[in-house]
Amino acid sequence: MSETLQLLSVHTSFDPHIDDILFAGQAQTNALHNMGPLIHPYYIVHYVIAGKGEMKVGGNTYSLSSGESFFIFPGESVQYTAHKHEPWQYCWIGFKGNRFKHILQRSNISTKYPIVHSLSTEYIYPLFESIISLLASNKLYSSLEASGHLQLLLAKYCQAKEPMQSQLFDHKATSVRQIEEAVAYIDYHYPQPITIEELAQRVGYHRSHLCKLFKQTMGISPLAYLIKVRLEQAQLLLAQHIPVNQVAQAVGFNDALYFSKLFKRHNGVSPTEYEKKYGH
Repeated sequence: MSETLQLLSVHTSFDPHIDDILFAGQAQTNALHNMGPLIHPYYIVHYVIAGKGEMKVGGNTYSLSSGESFFIFPGESVQYTAHKHEPWQYCWIGFKGNRFKHILQRSNISTKYPIVHSLSTEYIYPLFESIISLLASNKLYSSLEASGHLQLLLAKYCQAKEPMQSQLFDHKATSVRQIEEAVAYIDYHYPQPITIEELAQRVGYHRSHLCKLFKQTMGISPLAYLIKVRLEQAQLLLAQHIPVNQVAQAVGFNDALYFSKLFKRHNGVSPTEYEKKYGH
């Protein structure tokens, strides 16, 4: 129950500040080849070139075959298995970036809807193939070109989901859309001095009502989400050996001491210790 790698490329010079793509590859699996359950810290999209298999995520099981794709999301437990008689051949791309969360959400690609059906190999597979080849060359211009191909690929997926997305958007509760707007505002403006009152005004809610709806939708309060985003961005900066006081300012903390205490409380190590352990 194994798979035979046919192509594999890793972005060895990956810079988390500017790059999207981590790796890409292609494989032919054997019967009942199984992956998982796994939890990844990044996105992965698979495209089924031939054969069949199934994917399990969020308590649901999806059967897939040639021409279909499935998305894996950060922090979600997923398992996928090749068919007993017609094991699949697939290609994949691993990528990261906060901006993709909103692109996929607006396209109705999520852990609830991780499958994109009936995409022609003629249009999709060449993009996967190009990305694998470009990453293998390990050149700066190739990396930038691969990033462009990834955006073209995601555009194809968004286009394929457009009819369903438009229909669901028309029926989606106004409150859910406004919470999505609040989340997007935090994601893009986290370095600025955001207050919950300001956020509530932007989406047209009272502060207490926003907090209630936000927690119902996201599982945490707006303030907790803001801190989470800031500390995640701080980790990326610390890994680049940027001084702690500069990191604190860059992610929205005016007090470096408070930032350090908060960082250690959430991550178990101080910013300096994190830099030594994970810096590159």
